[in-house]
Amino acid sequence: MTLADDLLDKQGHVLLPAGVTLTAGMLKSLAQHSVQQLSIAQEGMSEQEQTVDYQKKLDRLAILFRQGPYEGPTGTLQEYIYNYRRAEAE
Repeated sequence: MTLADDLLDKQGHVLLPAGVTLTAGMLKSLAQHSVQQLSIAQEGMSEQEQTVDYQKKLDRLAILFRQGPYEGPTGTLQEYIYNYRRAEAE
């Protein structure tokens, strides 16, 4: 696994820089620093795999927002998420 973004501690110090290959020892050490999540760089996907992945994300959003149509804050959130996913796929 390759780290996608710099991993920072609570004070903003870099624990690990983006691009580093994570080892089992590093992951164990991160648990001791109370790191609960990190960004992993995704291996290159074919265009077909990207299309399938994008459709899975849209299907998941359809499930999450199945009670719609929404107005107000929830509608705005839904629109932002769909726009984010659309831009991510381009």
